[in-house]
Amino acid sequence: MHPHTIATTTSTVRSISGGSLPRVLRTARSSAIRFSDTLFGNRFLLRLIGVFLAYYAAGWIGQATTSIRSGNVGPVWPAFGIALAAVLAYGPRIWPAIFASAFVVAYQSPVFAVTAAGQAAGATLAVVAGAWLLRRQPDFDPRLPRLQDAVRFIIIGAFGCAAVSASIGTTSIYATRLEGYSGVFTAWLIYWLGDATGALLVTPLVFTAGSIPGLQDLRRVIEFALLLTLVTAASFILFGGVVVFPNEFRLLAFAIVPFVMWAAVMFGVGGTAIAVALTATIATLLTAFGFGPFAQQSAFVNAALLDVLFAVLAISGLALAAVICEREHAESERERLIRIQADIEARLRLAVIVESSADAMVSTTLHGIIQSWNAAAKRIFGFTEDEAIGRPTTLLAPARLWQEDARFLERLRLGQTVDAFETARVTKDGRELAVSVAVSPIHDAHGVVVAAAMIIRDISEQKRTAATVTNLSRRLIHAQEQERSRIARELHDDIGQRLSLLAVNLEGLSNPDESPLPVDAYELHRMASEIAGDIQSLSHRLHSPRLSLLGLPAAMRHFCGEFSQQHKVAIDLECHDVPGPIPSDVSLCLFRILQEALHNAAKHSGAQQFEVKFWAAPPDLHLVVADRGRGFDVTSAKAGRGIGLASMEERIKLVGGELAVESRPDIGSTIRARVRYIE
Repeated sequence: MHPHTIATTTSTVRSISGGSLPRVLRTARSSAIRFSDTLFGNRFLLRLIGVFLAYYAAGWIGQATTSIRSGNVGPVWPAFGIALAAVLAYGPRIWPAIFASAFVVAYQSPVFAVTAAGQAAGATLAVVAGAWLLRRQPDFDPRLPRLQDAVRFIIIGAFGCAAVSASIGTTSIYATRLEGYSGVFTAWLIYWLGDATGALLVTPLVFTAGSIPGLQDLRRVIEFALLLTLVTAASFILFGGVVVFPNEFRLLAFAIVPFVMWAAVMFGVGGTAIAVALTATIATLLTAFGFGPFAQQSAFVNAALLDVLFAVLAISGLALAAVICEREHAESERERLIRIQADIEARLRLAVIVESSADAMVSTTLHGIIQSWNAAAKRIFGFTEDEAIGRPTTLLAPARLWQEDARFLERLRLGQTVDAFETARVTKDGRELAVSVAVSPIHDAHGVVVAAAMIIRDISEQKRTAATVTNLSRRLIHAQEQERSRIARELHDDIGQRLSLLAVNLEGLSNPDESPLPVDAYELHRMASEIAGDIQSLSHRLHSPRLSLLGLPAAMRHFCGEFSQQHKVAIDLECHDVPGPIPSDVSLCLFRILQEALHNAAKHSGAQQFEVKFWAAPPDLHLVVADRGRGFDVTSAKAGRGIGLASMEERIKLVGGELAVESRPDIGSTIRARVRYIE
């Protein structure tokens, strides 16, 4: 050995032993793993191997019927159906597996290598071209769910492709001085029918055998098993020589057609493909063994009759199954469209409800991001849809309530509904509103909570109204107490004292010797009359008996007369076109408004003359009380402590009427009341 070689080898060994050996082992292991992944993990390589083996197995079965084959030509070539299905499923790149397997099967028949290569080339070219043409058809589906798919497959995939394969294959056979059957045409015909039948029997079976409808139901499974049992029994009877048919009755073999129709109607393309394939397998094997009506003639006639029978069974069964499948799909599609339309209509109705709602309706994600925003939300809060969507709900919450939404969202994630509660929200301009909020979870089709829906109602006006009513009630109670105090003072300090003095005088009249004062009967009469008048006036202020006895116009005249005398003012009363019977609640309402208006005017206006007009303009009654006094600010008067205007408004609301108050400083005031008295 050369010294340099020895030195190099020694150096390499030292390098490996010094630490390079683990790296070398790791490299070798990685290479082995990559090779293994390439070999077993490459899906395309596995497909090539699978197609090669499937074609080879189908070809071996086809070659087994030697008694009805001639010159490597025979009926029912299932390998052709395997090849067409492989190209339709995996694309034209799968052709090497088809060519190689077809060559091996043909070469083992045995034929010359050139012949085998020609037959393999013809089969490969035919299925690649046929699959390409089928894929060029609009929306072609190899599962044949529509009649047009079945027709395209029969014409292009079966008979069209088989014509190419038969032409090249027959040419290859006769070019190498082999002969099939009794001539070129007969060999081509059987070659063509055999490949076409193989495509009709096997290709649909590959794509549909695993998706037979209804087999999830035990009753359908039992029915399908019964169907296959009857098909098997009928096939053995018709093709197994159990009953020997004369040549004239050979067409009785088509008695298997009803079973194929049964499979097509109940089990679709997949069930039909299995039934026809089972029939073809049994019939071909029994015929090859010399049994049945198609084993009595020459090899050509037997092969042709078998191919015609299988073609008729496959074509009629596949077409019927495709029609039924298309009809069922159309019905299912119609129902789906009806459901979609109903869903769209429901969504449209919901959208209309949401958009026309007076309440703000807002949907958010589970993280509190606004997803939808209706018109009421824009009106209440001032934010447009573009301004609100995509922003957090804290946009609407006052700073002190930001944690509120987080608690709600946590409950929603658990699928809980948050009942309506009162809280506060803020508008775009910073105003704080009192609102009522209800929050509900939104579920997807699987019942999982995916979002939240919020209904927000502005209750600020209700709150203000409630506060006004509470304030009015408080003022009414205060006014009642004041009125009671006034009546009590009048009774105690005035009328009571005068009655006591009257009693003392009357006592002196009965005992003139003991009376310290001389008693004048006339004076006693005057005192009693005044007391009686004051009591009557007080009672009229509480309730006027004339209102119920004489009617509203008479009660108004009497009250205006008394009021004019007591307050030393002039009242111009004008009543006209007033109907006879006026409902008691309407009469009392208008009379109290007249009393309140005149008392307020006499107390605050400083005027000495008032105008009162009362008339009917069907279906309404009108009352106007006016003065030329100093006037007042209506808004301030309503917000003040007095209850005169408030009590008039409340009274007229109870009878469905309207009250208008007009007043300007130094010009005067006018109160207008209108009540409908004819329904």
